[in-house]
Amino acid sequence: MAVQVTGLFQSTATGLIYQSPLLTLVPHLAYAGMIKMDVYIADNGAIGYENIDKSTLTYDSTITDPYSQLIDALDTFVIDNLKDANEINSQSTFEKYNPPAPEPTPEEPVVEETVGEEPTA
Repeated sequence: MAVQVTGLFQSTATGLIYQSPLLTLVPHLAYAGMIKMDVYIADNGAIGYENIDKSTLTYDSTITDPYSQLIDALDTFVIDNLKDANEINSQSTFEKYNPPAPEPTPEEPVVEETVGEEPTA
């Protein structure tokens, strides 16, 4: 889970300002119906969320898998929360980050062996 910020981003925890960081989201189960979330800022600090109530999240009804639906709802929660946190963040773009698909590796060449043939001289 990650969010790409385009533009300036001000950490709500430290006040430090970053240029277009990638935010990594790490959810943790809390007690019944609650989730905790760590948001890591480009390997340089973190923002913690305590007691996110699953029942207050906004779920996308077009996503049928419950796990994917929860992940999407948590992404949306963090984006909305951080974008509205201060004037600097409100001027930037926050997008759910989907890493590019890995490049396929070329197959090794096939080496044909001949069995039973004598080398000619």
